[in-house]
Amino acid sequence: MAPAPLKIHQRHLLKSKDKKKLIAKFDALLAENAATASDILSSKSKVEWIRLDQNQELYAIDGVLTFWLKEDKLVPLLSYLMKNELPFKSVHVDEGAIKFVSKGADVMRPGITTIDPGIKEGEIILIKDPSHNRVLAVGEATFDAAEMEAREKGKVIKCVHSLTDGIWAFSKTFK
Repeated sequence: MAPAPLKIHQRHLLKSKDKKKLIAKFDALLAENAATASDILSSKSKVEWIRLDQNQELYAIDGVLTFWLKEDKLVPLLSYLMKNELPFKSVHVDEGAIKFVSKGADVMRPGITTIDPGIKEGEIILIKDPSHNRVLAVGEATFDAAEMEAREKGKVIKCVHSLTDGIWAFSKTFK
């Protein structure tokens, strides 16, 4: 079943001073992933702030939806990740898990083949396919890397953004 279409309630381009504040905010939120705002945007970038249904905030950089501000976490969007690399921590899932993860399933421990050793509980991470290193979904770690490694079963990553959610559907029609 397709998600209900999301509608834009507000949107505007950020002015220089607002962009500086956003860069500082991005730097703070990206610090745990060894990324910085300058990895994604420059002073010349056009940054658009978008508010959708349910007060969801998105940011488009140079016309591409890039981030979703979900509660206090910055979630990189698949629309950006399919064409760009970001230095986020990640896990790789086995071939059998690809179909389920792409559809928004949480990640179970037996389906993971490699785990970035720096992952912390609660951190936003990328879920990748083992063969091509493509991002399949974005998740939130429910355990630190060491505890994930030690577990033999159970859910270890909560899916936050996938190819079947409303944000993805919105990104395909975004202009």
